[in-house]
Amino acid sequence: MQRWSYQLTRVDALAYLRLAQPSKLQKLAFGAAFFSWGAGVALYMGDWGSANFVTVLAGGAVVAALAVLAVRGLRRRHKAAKLVPISRPAVFEEWIDCIAATEIDSTDEANLSPELIGEVIQTRTHIFVRSHSTTLVIPTRALDDPAALAAYLRELARDPYYFDAQD
Repeated sequence: MQRWSYQLTRVDALAYLRLAQPSKLQKLAFGAAFFSWGAGVALYMGDWGSANFVTVLAGGAVVAALAVLAVRGLRRRHKAAKLVPISRPAVFEEWIDCIAATEIDSTDEANLSPELIGEVIQTRTHIFVRSHSTTLVIPTRALDDPAALAAYLRELARDPYYFDAQD
């Protein structure tokens, strides 16, 4: 058995939230921002061929995109602060027949057997182990060789796993 201890922080929660695909509400907000920009352009009463119109057109698109991105970033930071209000101790353990780690969205520990490991995602700062019910967040700062661990977890999830019972 190997065991790694680390602190889960808001940075880890933010990295976890960045994995999520945009929700239907976020897609709707993005579309509404550009719809309102388009309505503003349609109501423009000036000369359509002027340099001023092109400036308004490009500027409006940039402002709409920045507004959507700013709101999304603030919402993520708020959610991250709710997930991990203060740094807390966490562990990642590699057992003979499973892996275990502290969950990001609770103080419980999740135990995943190889067949429950759905996806292993490695970024520069984290390794994420996804299953149907949870995502384990392992900061690379806690590991000696994150690439080797990520490769091992991918292999563990892909191949059938058999182990010999030890006396």
